[in-house]
Amino acid sequence: MVQLAVIEPLSEHALLILFVQLFLLLLTARGLGEIAQRVDLPAVVGELLAGIVLGPSFFGVLAPDLFITIFPQLAGPYHLIEVVSWFGLLMLLIVTGFETDLELIASRARPAALVSAAGIVVPFITGFGLGYALPTAFLAAEDQRFVFSLFVAVAMSISAIPVIAKVLLDIDAIHRDIGQITIAAGMIDDTIGWILLSIVAALAKAGTAGNAVAALGAAGETIFWLIVFLLLAFTVGRRLAESIIRWVDSVIGGQAGKITTLMVLALGVGSVTQYIGVEAVLGAFVVGLLIGQVNRFDQSTRHTFETMTLSVFAPIFFAMAGLRVDLTTLADPALFAAGIVVLGVATFGKFSGAFIGARAAGLSRWEGIAMGAGMNARGAIEIIVATIGLSIGVLSIQMYSIIVMVALVTSLTAPPLLRKTLAKTELSDAEIERLERRTSEQRSFLGAIDRVLLPTRCGVSSLIAAQLLGHVVRRRDIDVTCMYVDRSRAVDADGDGTLRQRVTNVLSTVKRSLLRLERRGDSNHHEPQSGDSASHCLEKIEDQLALSDGPARTMTRTVTTSVSDLVLSEAEDHYDLLVIGMNDSPQAADRSLLGAELDRILRVTPCPILAVSSNAASSDRSPEELSVSRILLPTIGTQYSRHAAEVAFAIGADQNAIVEIMHVVTPPQPEETLIEPKLSEAVDIGEAIVDREAELGRQMGVEVLTHVSVGNRPESGILTRATETDADVIVMGSEIRPTSRRAFLGHRVEHVIENASCPVAVVSSV
Repeated sequence: MVQLAVIEPLSEHALLILFVQLFLLLLTARGLGEIAQRVDLPAVVGELLAGIVLGPSFFGVLAPDLFITIFPQLAGPYHLIEVVSWFGLLMLLIVTGFETDLELIASRARPAALVSAAGIVVPFITGFGLGYALPTAFLAAEDQRFVFSLFVAVAMSISAIPVIAKVLLDIDAIHRDIGQITIAAGMIDDTIGWILLSIVAALAKAGTAGNAVAALGAAGETIFWLIVFLLLAFTVGRRLAESIIRWVDSVIGGQAGKITTLMVLALGVGSVTQYIGVEAVLGAFVVGLLIGQVNRFDQSTRHTFETMTLSVFAPIFFAMAGLRVDLTTLADPALFAAGIVVLGVATFGKFSGAFIGARAAGLSRWEGIAMGAGMNARGAIEIIVATIGLSIGVLSIQMYSIIVMVALVTSLTAPPLLRKTLAKTELSDAEIERLERRTSEQRSFLGAIDRVLLPTRCGVSSLIAAQLLGHVVRRRDIDVTCMYVDRSRAVDADGDGTLRQRVTNVLSTVKRSLLRLERRGDSNHHEPQSGDSASHCLEKIEDQLALSDGPARTMTRTVTTSVSDLVLSEAEDHYDLLVIGMNDSPQAADRSLLGAELDRILRVTPCPILAVSSNAASSDRSPEELSVSRILLPTIGTQYSRHAAEVAFAIGADQNAIVEIMHVVTPPQPEETLIEPKLSEAVDIGEAIVDREAELGRQMGVEVLTHVSVGNRPESGILTRATETDADVIVMGSEIRPTSRRAFLGHRVEHVIENASCPVAVVSSV
């Protein structure tokens, strides 16, 4: 048995140094970042400068003894803080993945590929030539001129996705077409750059021709496994990521569980990419990209993760990038002149390459300039490349300082150049429409819904509610949970149940027992069990939902206190919408959620409600026969009317139905005002209200009609219009107002529910 030695923990002094380092890095980075934003520069400019200010260039010159004390030039303390900065890099790449639009990149694959190809080939050629032209003094070994030139070429070709992404995030341009193309091209650049770096590093370590061949073979194996990884990630991995997040959200719930799962996946997948020879940051980016497509990883959780990343870990990473830089070495005139030449060649090669690729892809001149400005940022990635070159003996310390200087200068100049050039690029009509639609979707009522609960006993209203819900969620990544309510042990909504309820329960039990005895001798008769009833009901509900991405999540819950307690308890489990059927037909009364139970659910529910009334008693159509081709949408211009409009338009878009928006103007009474009322002004206001809602409907691709009428009883006008137009469903917004012990939806809404000849859906979100 192997006896393991006990490893001593970090000393108190080592911990003190680490905490002081993190304190100074975060304080300086965030402080300079805020200053940069005050002078109209992205925060990343100040964060990059923080490392230089705290490094040997400034702090080391002003207080050398204190600098050595706080930042000892030893591998151990340096690597401790480097681990923290790597966390920041991984998290920043996850955020970049969140903000990457796969569909847009796929639609812009050609320009991204052209920009990336030209942005690598041109600087690689110019960098290789520069490597051969530089004096021997810059080489670590005179006999490695070829490998040295290859290394300089790779360093000139690389781009800094973290810097580019941070700049685009800071200037709110990452969702623009040009921003997504830049991110896509940068990721291609980085992937190819890391592969080229692995080949050059292997050649540098090989020494002999035979080993060089073996190194090239190893690089080929890395490329093969990278292709396999990407294929698996965007096929199996995509579905697996969605399943994992959904399971965590359903079983554990809360932001903490989802964020922990995200980091576990990023670290795990990053370990895989690191193992196959590609940097872990690529794995983190892929995880962020995949999780960003999962709607259950909601905007609130995403915002929490982004805030933590961009305010704490990313600033530490950017500050750490400049901590090794010693600008005092550039005081030598020869070294300074060489640095200017290298900077010029690097900028010319990358800028011209990206510009040529952009123009070849059909982008405008200003878009090409913007692409060149963005892709020219080298940042910490080139610093990492320089560090690797120094560690394997390819770069001298002088060349290392020059490459780091190039990385910092290009990263500092890229943000203002990118900001100015992007201001010159015009947005196309399609891009404006896409950005407005994205913004509207993020702020919308339905855009904030990820999980829906549908409690049911298969009453007619529940079945119609399921059908309407299916129309709403079919084009959206929304999870639906169908909960069968077993009322065999239910009591009333007030608690233990009244005497009448208890007697009813006893009589029901006796009746079921007598029926079992009566049918026991009939071998051909099948007594349906509770599980059979639940299964049959949930199958009917799923048929009504008709979800395109697979069956809904289903469950059966037995009522032990009251139906309302059961529904409300389940609804508190992070659901965003409760869909419920009300006032089912008398024939289904024993299976519906009625009376005090429904009132209590409406009053106490912790989330918005979509309540559906079938009005089956006044309609000959069964739920299965309901076809939605025309929707009537009464509105008064309030927020809850707007939310109801979103539901109506979602149904209309799925069913290719006509949505008629209706507003009823109530004539002002002369005795109620000090001035003579003007009906025309009220009508104009009504026209403005329906036009505003109609614009939303057209954005969602729905055929919209508008109608403004005048009447003293708006509820009667709504019912008349529904009859005249043969509306299949009425969708209304309402605010639940508790009155005494019942839920009150408003006189007009309740009048429509009670008298409509078609189903009525009421959205209550306030």
